Amino acid sequence: MSLLRNALIRLSLILVATISFAQTLLTTVPVADYPQAMAINTFTDRVYVMEESVNQVTEIDGSTHSATAIPLGTNAISSLNGALAVNPYTNKIYAVDGVNNHLSIIDGPTRAVMQIPVGNAPVALAVNPITNTVYVVNYTDNTVSVVNGATLATTTIPVGAGPTSLAVDWVQNTVYVTNFSSSSLTIISAKSTSTIPVGLDPTRVAVDITTHTAYVVNRDGGTVSVVKGGAVTATIASGKVPVAIAINRGTNKIYVSNDDDNVVVIDGKTNTTTMVTAGTAPNAIAIDELRDKIYVSNLDYGCLTIIDGKTNTSITTGNIGNGAMAVNVNVLTNQVYVAIAYPNASEVGIFSGANGTFPQNIYDALMGPVSSTH
Repeated sequence: MSLLRNALIRLSLILVATISFAQTLLTTVPVADYPQAMAINTFTDRVYVMEESVNQVTEIDGSTHSATAIPLGTNAISSLNGALAVNPYTNKIYAVDGVNNHLSIIDGPTRAVMQIPVGNAPVALAVNPITNTVYVVNYTDNTVSVVNGATLATTTIPVGAGPTSLAVDWVQNTVYVTNFSSSSLTIISAKSTSTIPVGLDPTRVAVDITTHTAYVVNRDGGTVSVVKGGAVTATIASGKVPVAIAINRGTNKIYVSNDDDNVVVIDGKTNTTTMVTAGTAPNAIAIDELRDKIYVSNLDYGCLTIIDGKTNTSITTGNIGNGAMAVNVNVLTNQVYVAIAYPNASEVGIFSGANGTFPQNIYDALMGPVSSTH
C-alpha cells in the first residue's frame, strides 16, 4: 500500500467530523542536547530532529510518541548549524550539519544511513519531491550541490558569496538561494542561473508555488524583498531584525518573525502589513494551511505562539522550558512539535493543534463526497 494511500486512510479516520482541539501539551520527548533542526514526513507520521552535540537524528513516532536515535556515524567535528529535509514520496530524510562536508541520507523504513560528499560548510538543504532532487547550500564554497535522489550523482552550481538558505518552487522547478555576504539572491532554473541584488544581509527565503513569488528576509536591512519574474518588485519593512519566514499559500499571506517579539503579516496581494504579538524572541514558523493556523516558536518563556490567520489574533502558551528553536506541524494529525534546546534538558514538546475544521471541499476531493438518504 502506497504512502499516499496510507496517509489518506489516516486522514479519513481522523477527520470524519469537525476537529476541535485546544492547544494542549500532550507530552514531552527527551532528546540529546541542542536540537537544531526538525522535519516531518506527514505520510508516515514521523518527526525527525537533529541534535547538535551527538551527530544524530532522533525519529519520533507521531502516534506513540516513542523515540528512536539514528546515529549519523563518526564525524570529525560535532555538528553545528544543521538542517533537515524530507522527501515524503521516497521516504528519504536528508541531513547536513554545517561542518562535515557530506550529505547524510536516511532510509525511512530501515533507518539505514549513507553519506555522499558535498561542498564545504553545508548549512542548508531543500528537496524537490517531483524531480527527486536535493539541493545543498555550501557556505564556504559559495556553491550549491545538486544531488539526484535516485542515482546520487552530484553536480555543482556557483552562487553568490556566503549562501545561507534556499527554497524550491517545485512547480516551476526553480531554486532561490540567499547570499548573505553579497546581499544577493541566486535564481537557479533548468535553463539558466542568475543573481540579483536584494536587501542587506539576506538570511532566509520562502517561495509561494502558486504565485511563483519569492520572499527574501534581509536580516540587517529589516526588510523583505519580493521577487517575481527574476526581479525585485517590492521591498517591505518587516520589523527589527527579521528572523524567519513562512507562507500560507491558501490565503496568500506571508509571516515574518522578528526581534520586536512580534510577527509581521504581509498580504501577498497588496504588500500591506499587520503586526501580531508573539512571545519573547520568536524564531521558527510552521503553518497549518488547512486550518489557517500559524505556529511560532519562542526562545524564552512561552515556547509556542498560535496565530489565527483569519483574525490575526494570537495566544502564547507552552511553558515547558526556555530555548525553543524549531517548530513543525503535522496537518493530518493536527499535532504541533516544538524543539527545546537547553543543556541537559533538551526535549520536543508535542501539542494538540489549534481549533479548526478540515475544509470539506478538500476532504471530498480526497475521499469522495458523502451522500445522505432521508
